[in-house]
Amino acid sequence: MSKKLIINADDMGLRESVNRGIVVAHRNGVVTSVSLFVEGEAVSDALARLKENPALGIGIHLNLDKFFTIDHHKGMAVGFADPHPGLEEIKKEIHRQFDVFFSFGFACDHVDSHHHAHINPEVFPLVCEAAKERGIKIVRLPQKFFSNYSEYEPLKKTLDSSGLKYTDHCIEGWYWGNIDENYKVAELLTHPGYGELWREAELAHCCQPQLKQYFLDQNIELAKFSDVI
Repeated sequence: MSKKLIINADDMGLRESVNRGIVVAHRNGVVTSVSLFVEGEAVSDALARLKENPALGIGIHLNLDKFFTIDHHKGMAVGFADPHPGLEEIKKEIHRQFDVFFSFGFACDHVDSHHHAHINPEVFPLVCEAAKERGIKIVRLPQKFFSNYSEYEPLKKTLDSSGLKYTDHCIEGWYWGNIDENYKVAELLTHPGYGELWREAELAHCCQPQLKQYFLDQNIELAKFSDVI
């Protein structure tokens, strides 16, 4: 049975060193898709590089960190900031960032967020509503980020009732053998870049010369989100 694997690089636009690494991971490796910070310090550099690499799929990487407490050890938003932000304020910020993204002239094929803030149960319906209004078909919803199915199920129902799609499997980062997990369509999250050891390690993984042949041997097709809608 063939599989489809989307290898998505988060953090495009964060810094020039990250942008450079992502493009290398695409041209010399297996990255097929990126998630773009619309107001990262190197977004202008990112836009220029994306125009030079039209084969990359592009989604929006919402930055909602200011509304949350971030656990940097887990790499996740773990609760609202104090004082609790108003949901209307968060909704306006989501739409504002979508406006910025579409001002760049690119199509948007998926939505995710920095530190996975969008999967907060109060925020997720706002993100889904905004995605549907903008004609975006896929929102990241990794079941493995939830401690139990009862937390995940209501968000899955929100996606289903909105007619939105999501990959049936999510692989968080690289470790040998993870690409052999059981799935039909999967997103592999990666963060290639230069200037930080962990990003450079992920860049090296993305560019392993044996990977492309391995994918062929295992009948794993590299894809973008727009290929699986």
